[in-house]
Amino acid sequence: MTSTAITALRRGRAVDPGQVLTGPLRGVGLSWLDPQQSIELTADGVEHTLYVTAGAGRASTDEADVPLAEGTAVTLPLGAELVLTAGESGLEYFHAVLAVPGEGPR
Repeated sequence: MTSTAITALRRGRAVDPGQVLTGPLRGVGLSWLDPQQSIELTADGVEHTLYVTAGAGRASTDEADVPLAEGTAVTLPLGAELVLTAGESGLEYFHAVLAVPGEGPR
């Protein structure tokens, strides 16, 4: 295992931090949704955290629908589901996936 890694996230690929870190971080990357595009995230055996870096959109669950703008963070705890939808100008976000000790996919 190496001790240092430098990665340009804007190249559009996810990074496996397990190659240099021993903690729960399992994946990081910068993602883009085209205008009005949606994705569904499920925290099945992992947790997710998102940070909006550009654009706008909405985060929707069965219980809430909230606006997203640059600088907004969203955390998805174990077992939660979320639909992320880009606004008219698209949505760029930093996405981290974290393992939950003792949990496997449900």
